[in-house]
Amino acid sequence: MRPRSAQRGSMLLVVLFLAGLLGVFAAVAAAVMHAAAESSRTFANGLRADEAMRGAMDYIIGHTGSAILQSRGTATIEMGRTKVQLTVRDEAARIDINRAPPQLIAGIFRQVGVPADVAASYAARIVDWRDEDDDISPNGGAELGAYRAAGRTDGPRNGPFLHVAELALVLGIPMRTAAAVAPYVTVASGRDKINPMFADPPVLMAIPGIDENRVRDFLEERKQPGADLKSLISRLGPVQSFVTAENGAAVRFEGSVLMDGGDLRHYEVVASVGNGDNRPYRILVWDANPPERIRALP
Repeated sequence: MRPRSAQRGSMLLVVLFLAGLLGVFAAVAAAVMHAAAESSRTFANGLRADEAMRGAMDYIIGHTGSAILQSRGTATIEMGRTKVQLTVRDEAARIDINRAPPQLIAGIFRQVGVPADVAASYAARIVDWRDEDDDISPNGGAELGAYRAAGRTDGPRNGPFLHVAELALVLGIPMRTAAAVAPYVTVASGRDKINPMFADPPVLMAIPGIDENRVRDFLEERKQPGADLKSLISRLGPVQSFVTAENGAAVRFEGSVLMDGGDLRHYEVVASVGNGDNRPYRILVWDANPPERIRALP
């Protein structure tokens, strides 16, 4: 039989162990509750930011109507203690993968480091995805047989892309490459050409036959007050087949929402505004975490 002092020592150890275990449980519970509270706060802030972004768009479009398609610039709108900065950009500043010629599409792939022959193949496969026929495009296109041979039961759609993320569905285009070109392409401009007055440098560099010096000169000249494409076109060279002064069929709102607690959220929203529509505008793309893009030459 164990001495009572030994029994008391064992019981003390058990009590201390249980106390320590309860302390661990309490710490874990506190951490879980803190994480839950932080998650709830983040979620609530996200909803508030979404509504602020939508409210700012309502305000801008409500004051401009369909004229928003010709509007450009940046506005700051305050809603209580929330501040929204909106920049309106013509969607024709991007390459429309539903309409652009393969040379222009191949050009943007080259800008993200894809070799020229592979870029031409990607462009041909994009054309085969969107066109209605089953004729294989030159330079490495892919129709139904190629998808089946690769074990794919889907594709090509033989119809338009619904979102730029669908580039990753095109046979052979890696997801990382599709993500790299996403900031410079669109499915909503409704144009087979780009408007260079608003295009980012990689989009301008995607134009066949252009060089960096011409793009650099053009970027400097278009900053000048009153600059227009007709007067600047010579800066780009013989590019008339790939550029237009026409506006796109949609606009892109680039928004920054700053809330009272210092939480900053970024958005890119593509919207169409049409005369005779029963809605003030239609949201085509809503991106609450837009990717970074190159806005200036190095």
